[in-house]
Amino acid sequence: MGEVGSVVAGATSPRWVRSQAEVARLCEELGRVRRVAVDLESNGFHVYRARLCLMQISDGTRGWLVDTLALDPPALRPLGELLEDAGTEKVMHGADYDLRMLDREMGVTVRGLRDTQLAAQLCGVPAFGLASLLENELGVTLDKRFQRADFGLRPMSAELAAYAAADVLHLLELEDRLRRRLDDLGRVGWWLEECAALEQVRWEETPPDPLAFARMRGASALRGAARDRLAALWAWREARAAAEDVPPFRVLNPETLLRLAEQPPADLAALAAFRGVGRGVSRRHGRELMELVTAPPAAPERRPAQPFVRDRESEDRIKELRVLRDEVAAGLALDPVIVAPRAVLEAVVEALPVSQEDLEGCTGRRWRAGLLAAAVVPVCRAWRAGS
Repeated sequence: MGEVGSVVAGATSPRWVRSQAEVARLCEELGRVRRVAVDLESNGFHVYRARLCLMQISDGTRGWLVDTLALDPPALRPLGELLEDAGTEKVMHGADYDLRMLDREMGVTVRGLRDTQLAAQLCGVPAFGLASLLENELGVTLDKRFQRADFGLRPMSAELAAYAAADVLHLLELEDRLRRRLDDLGRVGWWLEECAALEQVRWEETPPDPLAFARMRGASALRGAARDRLAALWAWREARAAAEDVPPFRVLNPETLLRLAEQPPADLAALAAFRGVGRGVSRRHGRELMELVTAPPAAPERRPAQPFVRDRESEDRIKELRVLRDEVAAGLALDPVIVAPRAVLEAVVEALPVSQEDLEGCTGRRWRAGLLAAAVVPVCRAWRAGS
């Protein structure tokens, strides 16, 4: 089993987990503890569709690197069962995307989540990124040189593996510190409610959008054949990127697409000389590209603009609620958006709750309703009475 160099004094070197037997041993060892730190690495900057490439796990003294690319779903199932066991706390940081990736790649729904980013936000910490928290709370400086590294490459260098392992080695200590602060503030219950809500996130596939090209910067100014060319080039680039499993910008960058649509080359020689295309792309795909820019199919029609109807009364009420929310948040030294994002204010204006229980249905959280009820419910009652 390969090892990487130790990245923190007193911690054992993380161990690679690459086989079904090693997964079973890992789960047996983790079955003896009630709390683990978990992080994931994917390769979204380097492929068309990101994959789960690595799972880092620590119990505070030992660390493991699970090579998810080397393991098939049956081999990973015991680990999935551990993640789904609410009896073992899973400490993660900013877990939203990781939870969606686990749902998509492994069919796993994490239970017993304890998110340190949420904890920091509910403590009123303004800089709640992991690197900032570790440095400010524990005096630990993370090496962030590899933030956009390709974790799908194998073999992985010892340096990159150590970098990945460092993200979980201090998470349990960080959670201890933040939990104590939340306890002093009387906000542990808020945090647990937020973590339980975060557990509900799921992966949702984005449906194909034939008008995606129109959201590119500069696309709205194109008309006629230029717009047709951009739509055709965009669709071609997406298909090539999917076939080659590379990010679309590695096929042709957006600026090049726009210039090809605006100033189409006259022939293959001009295409090869076109800035952003080059001889390699022209040699491999020149004939396809020339066909697209010479006789592009008609682009999808623009969607009719929906008339914006401003509900002045609702907007005025949202502004009034925002003032009340901001006063509550300021008294607690919290970001107002944590207390109630705009969607919550809109829901309150829509429902006009007349009790704390009704307000909870609008806010989606018991703790939020408890904070806001004294200020918001009387206002909503007055609005109802005046309508």
